[in-house]
Amino acid sequence: MKTTQNEQLDMVHLPENINKIDIFNRNIRYLKIKDIKKSYSKLIQDFCAGNVRGEDARTLAYLFSTYLTIIRDTESEERLVKLEKLVQAQNEN
Repeated sequence: MKTTQNEQLDMVHLPENINKIDIFNRNIRYLKIKDIKKSYSKLIQDFCAGNVRGEDARTLAYLFSTYLTIIRDTESEERLVKLEKLVQAQNEN
């Protein structure tokens, strides 16, 4: 869409906190399972109180669920590698 010199574009400014949902009590670099559990609980409470929109709650629940799956898969893989090394060491003896 072209504009001429006499036309002005209307600028829309969104509020800074439009997508901010206060779930974590502190700034967290790496979420642990206990952080996710607490956050799920707070999300449910905030949703029931009407402080979080359904769309935002669904998005966060999806993110938490995916994150927990990644943690579980990573920890399972690490445990499997340790077990394989243990079995291999026992077979060598």
